[in-house]
Amino acid sequence: MAYFRLFVPKQAVGANLVYFDLFNAAGTGESLFVKSVRPVVSGAAAVTGVLGVDLLLTRTTAVGTGGTAATAEGADTTACTISSNASGVALHASITARLTPSGGATAGAVIAWDTVFTEETTGTYASSLSLVDRDLPVIVHPGSGIRVVQGAVASVGNIGFNVTFQFGR
Repeated sequence: MAYFRLFVPKQAVGANLVYFDLFNAAGTGESLFVKSVRPVVSGAAAVTGVLGVDLLLTRTTAVGTGGTAATAEGADTTACTISSNASGVALHASITARLTPSGGATAGAVIAWDTVFTEETTGTYASSLSLVDRDLPVIVHPGSGIRVVQGAVASVGNIGFNVTFQFGR
């Protein structure tokens, strides 16, 4: 079975910001098995802040709209892209992702929560934190999805994400 990686480029943090969504449309007939959702704090900009950023992983009950659609096997480091670890393996066309959807991506159940610190003196940017337990993947059934949204408190800095998942049995 092929693994897929959703690359979500860094973007400025913001209160209640939906960073991305990943949606498995009803027509796929198979589930996604999300193995990890790892936030990565960018150390490329000086940040002096005292507040961490709360991140919530939630289910979605509708596909994201607006924002920027992810590409397949893209090379743009500022755009969302879905890549496969296996040569010639394409993801089902009804599995979509969006960077900063402005609509849709309707909140469902909260799956996980954590906090990252964006201040550059912490020295740790590649987080070992995953919003998904490695031994217990999040199953995304057809007609549903996941998203990461920031909590209501504003902060400063830039965060991206690496999401690893499998499709099918």
